[in-house]
Amino acid sequence: MQGKITIVVVGYNRADAMERVLHSLSRAQYDYTDIRLVVSIDHSGNEEVVHTAEAFEWKYGEKEVIYRPERLGLRKHIISCGDMTEKYDTVMILEDDIYVSPDFYNYAMQTLEKYGDHPQIAGIALNTKRELLESVYPFFPLRTGYDIYFQQFATSWGQVWNRRMWTGFKKWYEEHQTLPFHRDVLPQIQNYPDTSWAKFYQTYIVAQGKYFVYSYDSLTTNFGDAGQHFADSASSVQSVLFYGKKQYRMPEFEEGIKYDIYGEPVGLGACLGVPEEELTCDLWGRKPKQAYRRYVLSSSRLGYEILKSFGLQMKPAELNIYENVPGQGIFLYDTQKTTGKVEDEKETRIRLLEYGYGVLNGSDLLNWSLDRITKKLKHKMRRRR
Repeated sequence: MQGKITIVVVGYNRADAMERVLHSLSRAQYDYTDIRLVVSIDHSGNEEVVHTAEAFEWKYGEKEVIYRPERLGLRKHIISCGDMTEKYDTVMILEDDIYVSPDFYNYAMQTLEKYGDHPQIAGIALNTKRELLESVYPFFPLRTGYDIYFQQFATSWGQVWNRRMWTGFKKWYEEHQTLPFHRDVLPQIQNYPDTSWAKFYQTYIVAQGKYFVYSYDSLTTNFGDAGQHFADSASSVQSVLFYGKKQYRMPEFEEGIKYDIYGEPVGLGACLGVPEEELTCDLWGRKPKQAYRRYVLSSSRLGYEILKSFGLQMKPAELNIYENVPGQGIFLYDTQKTTGKVEDEKETRIRLLEYGYGVLNGSDLLNWSLDRITKKLKHKMRRRR
């Protein structure tokens, strides 16, 4: 039996954001009582943030406001909040730019009860995005009647850790202060700032073969307020927030749909007739070649011998494999046999964008690109002044 989750709101110097996330907590629907709320504020000299937290009325249980006497920085701050599992056993971390669904706590408690003791679960995610991580491509997770799937990605937009999950990561973290990035970790993660705790957690779950629990419907959204990781506010990071209430249908971990950190499906080896441990799934063509194993499943035209081919019509892309859709959109390659025939990356990118979003309107795409370039240039000019 899992205990109650302590909600930990993390703030720094944004009083408006603090007030917003606390408001979302106050109007949520709770099937539980005696819920502890901790507001942890890093030192900034902004007393308004502290006053906002102290004035907030929490009617569902105990409330504690912690104001750090010295500046920790985001990574150390989150790590210190994760360490609260030693005292409270299970914590939910919500940074101040997060807004929660009315059903967020009930979802967290149900999934914790189901998966909290499973050794391959490294966390429970409250946020679900519709795009692949660090990509312009959409994400279509396969649905089989359950409300839950699993992915090798540690979200920072609302997450739950119990003592078992956090202790496993913390031991690894203390031994890897200089990151030895695993070959299967998304390359862009290496460029995350030093203030990022997430790049350590991402590397940990990939290296250790662990997963986060995800809901198909997002239980949090992000306002992208200007701060440490955003130069300007950005509505583009908003998720489709689930606004209902339900009893979540949850598969056993071994039977659940799984994706790696790239959002590529796990477990296609048996369907393709090749060993899973020798297969690299790269349907969106984003993995570095040094990460390739003997067999590669990709939509890109690579310079290897083609063993099988499939169409690229159904969504998600793996359905074309399961249903054996004929065509020349997805290829199973044997990397031990080269041919030298390679498609231009720009052509591959256009094909995948058209597959993901439908027919692209060239004029709108050009106008959008010019607008984004102009905004970036103006932002750089402002920073130089």
